[in-house]
Amino acid sequence: MKQKILTFDGRSMGNRSVDAPGRLRWVCWNRGDGSALLVGDAGSLVAYRSGSFARLNNGAKANLRCADYSPKGDRAYVCGNSGSILLLENDTVVPIKQDVRENLRRVAWHPSQERVLFAGNNGAAYVLTPSGFETVPGADTHLRSIAWHPQQDYALVAGNCFRDSVGGLSPSPNLFRFDGRSLSDVSSLAESRADLVSASWNPDGSSCLLAGFDQTWHTPALLSYDGEALSEKVWGSENIFPTACAWHPSGEYALIGTSAMTADEGATALYRFDGRSVVKVSDLGGRGVSCIAWSPEGIALIISSRSTRVFSV
Repeated sequence: MKQKILTFDGRSMGNRSVDAPGRLRWVCWNRGDGSALLVGDAGSLVAYRSGSFARLNNGAKANLRCADYSPKGDRAYVCGNSGSILLLENDTVVPIKQDVRENLRRVAWHPSQERVLFAGNNGAAYVLTPSGFETVPGADTHLRSIAWHPQQDYALVAGNCFRDSVGGLSPSPNLFRFDGRSLSDVSSLAESRADLVSASWNPDGSSCLLAGFDQTWHTPALLSYDGEALSEKVWGSENIFPTACAWHPSGEYALIGTSAMTADEGATALYRFDGRSVVKVSDLGGRGVSCIAWSPEGIALIISSRSTRVFSV
């Protein structure tokens, strides 16, 4: 099955065709050797090396939703639906058996390579250390993004602003700080009644960009966290739903991608944010964005699909 991914070099957009058994959802770069790993539905696992794509054999059938290489680039973890966790090392894929049943949406390595944090639906969060695999308490809503601070010893974990409850939905914190043992709330609904889908630290560690959408008014939500407090960046347009953001390695600007809420609601486009204002880079013609990943050289691989919706990212 042919899948299409987008590329952006800071000036122009391009696209590449990739052979994968299912829709691609995520891409991560290996900073050790300049390769990349793409994952997606139906166990899709694809290596990108020297401009070429090659499928990696694995026994996974579940939809894979995220991957992250270790800082040294010697191995990567992949996670997905039904608690799927895979370890990739020397092109060998090994399933990791843990008592996890929730869909895992994100995995991220600590910059020191000492810890790996996993997060997913219904507050599922786990940390893998040399001591083992441990549950991380503190949340009960769907967790949708992880961003480790580039210099300090904590991560931000973002998610939905409502949790499932008996009889409907209940308000819930949507941004947490992970300091090693638990998730501590660092937001309030007064600051943001929004699903926060993507988080990305400026490379200098000065602030973390948080992108998502207001559940009530269907407007974009763009927040910045400076280590102590949240501030809102005014965007103002209706029916725009940011689902991915990533700072350029230089820290000069961030790319923001959007997705549709339904087949009839929500424009899909790529935007540039310079810390002050948001400017459209390109319309994407109905292709929603689930991931933006920059190489150290400043080349972005952008995972997009016509079937991507804001709730499935």
